[in-house]
Amino acid sequence: MAQPSLTKRSSFSVLTQSSGGIRNSGPASASAVPPSSNTLLGPALGANTAGNATMLHSSTSRRSAYFESHWPLYAVDWSKSVYQRGLGRIAVATCTEDSGNRIQIMQAIPVAEQQQNGQQVPSLDLHKVAEAGHSYPCTRLLWDPLSRSMVPGGVERLATAGDFLRIWEYNPETMSLRQRSLLANKTKSDYTAPLTSLDWNSTDNSLVITSSIDTTCTIWDLNTSIAKTQLIAHDKEVFDARFTAGNVDVFASVGADGSVRVFDLRSLEHSTIIYEPVSPPPLLRISTNSRDPNLLATFSVDSNVVHVLDIRSPGSPVVELDAHVANVNAVEWAPQQRNVLATAADDCQVLVWDVTANRSDIGLAYTENSEVNNITWNATGDWIGVVAGRGVQAVRLQ
Repeated sequence: MAQPSLTKRSSFSVLTQSSGGIRNSGPASASAVPPSSNTLLGPALGANTAGNATMLHSSTSRRSAYFESHWPLYAVDWSKSVYQRGLGRIAVATCTEDSGNRIQIMQAIPVAEQQQNGQQVPSLDLHKVAEAGHSYPCTRLLWDPLSRSMVPGGVERLATAGDFLRIWEYNPETMSLRQRSLLANKTKSDYTAPLTSLDWNSTDNSLVITSSIDTTCTIWDLNTSIAKTQLIAHDKEVFDARFTAGNVDVFASVGADGSVRVFDLRSLEHSTIIYEPVSPPPLLRISTNSRDPNLLATFSVDSNVVHVLDIRSPGSPVVELDAHVANVNAVEWAPQQRNVLATAADDCQVLVWDVTANRSDIGLAYTENSEVNNITWNATGDWIGVVAGRGVQAVRLQ
């Protein structure tokens, strides 16, 4: 393996907690990684961070902890399994207009890389181990959330949304990925509306929810491979739906009508609209906090602002995150920390935030060479997978 230089991408950053929020230390501090011409850490970000954010940038030289596909990538998820020091596997899906899309599985193998100063830093080798065809572009994919309890060598399930809900099995012994089932709810006609997203319940992994452009959300029972419940969730297209933490009955959704709605499957006569501004733009994605069932985060089309909401205080965001200087594309809460979330945008940046007591601080700003399309956390929350263009970059936090 070639020795890294200061011009190559570093995948290492230290992010630690302090009483004042997130602080930074270690070899990847801002002084250790000199700014380059392609960084977007400018006045808008500096005003929010007061110069305290750690900054990492990419370069055109060889990359560590990086995987490059032959096609543009969008959907991504890091395995929930915590064996092998929580590094597990990463699944990605291509996004092309033709019918030749692919799902690709990478094994994240821990390695140590030596910097020019002789210091060894943790990194990863992202090695592709399996691939399968997925004709329709995949809007979201997820590993089984309960695979964290698996033993090494066990078969892992993967769910994808696109033209249909598909359940896959990855066998690490044979390094093969095969489709196990295809779920479609054709109750009225042979036409099935495309799916915009999915979520896999982390308490009962027999339950998966999908959202669709036909205004509906559907709860699927994987034990029977049939729809358990289907409901009209919004007045227009539904773009995303997520279960709330530790609950098999409550989920939140967003859509083209610009509202955030919360549903309880035990009482579907009505929903609770917790956010719906005047003349709202469409809301594209929603993320539910894995540690607090009351906290949500969402963003709208053509916006650089992420809204953090509390179900107990409907009407207005508890905080708005506006440090990005271009349209936001993704938001995900950290899996192990209640107050930490990551955002990604067309400004080529990933920002990691500490949201505490109605205020926000940026702890880390990672800069890519191109627009960041998607992000994912690993199971323990010390790595983030960053999707930009045809590549996936793993960035380490501590």
